[in-house]
Formats: sequence, structure tokens, C-alpha cells
Amino acid sequence: MQSRGALGVAALAVMTALSGCADGGSGTTSAAPPFVFRSLKLDQKKPDGLMDWSLNSPEARYELSRQLVRARQPIALLYKDGKPSFRVQSDLALVVNDGEQILLEGDVRLQQLNGTKLLIQGDRLRWKPEQGVLLIEQRPRATDGTSRIVATEAELQQRTNDLTLNGVVELERWDKDADASNADTTLRTGQAQWNLDSGILQAKGPVLGQRRDEEGTVLEQLEGLNLVGNTIQGDITVQAPVNVQIPREKGVLRAQDTTWNFREQTIRSEQSFEADLDEAQIFGGRFKANLNDTTVDVLSDCRIEQPGERLSADRCLWNWESAEVLAEGNVQLQREANNQITRASRLEGRVGEKGLITFTNPGGKVESQVRFQAEEQDSPPDRRQQSAPVQF
Repeated sequence: MQSRGALGVAALAVMTALSGCADGGSGTTSAAPPFVFRSLKLDQKKPDGLMDWSLNSPEARYELSRQLVRARQPIALLYKDGKPSFRVQSDLALVVNDGEQILLEGDVRLQQLNGTKLLIQGDRLRWKPEQGVLLIEQRPRATDGTSRIVATEAELQQRTNDLTLNGVVELERWDKDADASNADTTLRTGQAQWNLDSGILQAKGPVLGQRRDEEGTVLEQLEGLNLVGNTIQGDITVQAPVNVQIPREKGVLRAQDTTWNFREQTIRSEQSFEADLDEAQIFGGRFKANLNDTTVDVLSDCRIEQPGERLSADRCLWNWESAEVLAEGNVQLQREANNQITRASRLEGRVGEKGLITFTNPGGKVESQVRFQAEEQDSPPDRRQQSAPVQF
């Protein structure tokens, strides 16, 4: 099939070769019965001679007056740069207007033949071969070994492998050996553009990501404005403003652009952030959270503020499951009581009630300075002079 209308010529040629398909002696003007093919094969080449697509069916009926072919169990191949890129199959195909449009219905499957071997499924596909556009109108979903994307409508550009996902788009992920029906991580966005070759993904917001335990309880939740990323590299960046919530710990983190690596299950940002842990506040220059280890690593300019205390350090590490906190590098802890200042290379802590952190340094070396309150104004001068700072 070289152009629109050639399908009818090809069909007539096949029908002529099939004996008993039509009654040549009839002069009636009534509509002719459909012609039945024992097999059907169509193909299309591009102007440069490279194969564009092909379609095969073990049985087909051709209605000449309507220029309509009904094909059973069709299998098609889509080509990109002259090489097969997708295998397409369904229960039924309707070839309309000699190939101007092809409707696939039933169990529609588009199997990627290279790259990540993505499987795209749906119940109804509208294919326009001349434009190289395949539109899945009913229940589109794309699946690989550990993830699934569901949308209201999906459109594949055959020649560029650009997949557009419309409506509410939801990405679900699970561990390699886990049950695919019980995804532990979900990410919801608006319309998304995804190139299947490069892995580049862009999606409109709002963005909502959640990680759950086996009982379905939300462990962490991430919200953001828009989304950009690369599914081959495994990185998805949620654009600011970004909120990360840890409901069990009453923890809320507010950050700038934040990157989620869904393979390593890490969240990181190279920009400043602030977080609330009930009554305690944490500030930092950049951070990395490991969801599997339940840890947040404040990688630079760590500051912790809570009633009566302020701590600064080069780095802080918080495990929200064990409630342990570690501060390292130029640690300075200021307490309002007696203006006490404690300096150390390392302090350990634990999160207690209301998110307050108690710091200790068992067996470590610290330097503390305490300033006692001055005596009353009517105290003798020599007594007031004794209130100088005490170091130990």
C-alpha cells in the first residue's frame, strides 16, 4: 500500500484470486455481500523507501461500498528509522477509507521491541497511519517490570516515540519481586509528555507523591508545582515550592526544587530548606533523604532551633524511625539558661516529646561556657565582679 486508495486496489486483486467470493453473473444493483479473505496483509513505506508500518490478519471481510475492512486478530508492526519499534495487536481492527484510519478494539497491546520493552495497553485505539498517530481512548496504561502509568487518554507519535498522557496521570511503582497490584509508591500529575527513547518526562502539576506501607498507611508524602525528569536515569525533579510530610513523626519539610530517584528511593535537594518537627525547626543548605533507611542527611549549614536551644553544625543526620539525631563538624549548642554555649566536633541526640531533641556527647570532648546571672544592683562591687564567665 503506497498511498490512500491503494488498499481498495489491493483488496480487489486479492478478491479476484479467491474463487467463489462473488457472483460475476448477477446484474442486481443491491449491495454486494462483503468479501472474505483467508488472510490479509497491508504495508506502507515512506517516500525514502523505508518501511513505515505493516498489518497482518488471519481473516478479514471487505465491504466495497463502504471501503471498510474488518480484520480479526490483527498484528501490526510500527517502524522507526526503518527498524521495528512496536508490535501492535488487538481482537479486532476496522480499516476505514482504504487505510485513512484504523480502529483497534478489544485487548489492545503495543509492545515496545527495544529499550525498556514498555507494554502499552488499552481497550480502544484510533490509528491514523498517514500522520503516524496512535490514540488510546479507553483505559490506557503503560507497564514495565516495576512500574505502571495510568491516564485518561494516551497518544503515541510513531515516528518520534513521544507519548502524551492526558487527564489525571498516575505513576505506580513497586519492588522488583513485589506484587504489582500492591504498589508502595504512587506519583500523581496532570498532563505529561514522555519520550520513550530518551526517557525525558515533563508533567504539569499539581504533583502528589506518596509512599505507603503494606497496610496502606502513608509513610511520606511529597507535593510540588510541576515535574521534570528522566525515567531511564531514574530521576524525577519536583519543582518548587515543595512540601514533604512524614505524618507519623509530625514532620514537614519545605524545600526548593527536589529530586526523587525512584530506583534508589532517595529524595535530595541542592538548595536551602526548612523543616518542622513538631516544636523543633531544622534548617539547612541542602539535604538527602533515604526513604528505605528512614534518614534525612542535612549536608551543609545545619541549624536546629527549639525552645531554649539553638544548634549549628556542618552536618546533621536524623533517623525518623529510631528518633536518633547526629550533629557533626564545628558543633555549637547554645542554651538560653545561663547563656550556656557548648562546642564539640560531634553531638548525639534523640527526639523526644513534641519533637524536642536532647543532645549528649557520651565519652566525647566538649568545651562549655556558662554565664551566670549578675547580682542585684545593691550588691557590693566585689560581689558583682565575681560573676565573670566560667569555662570548663
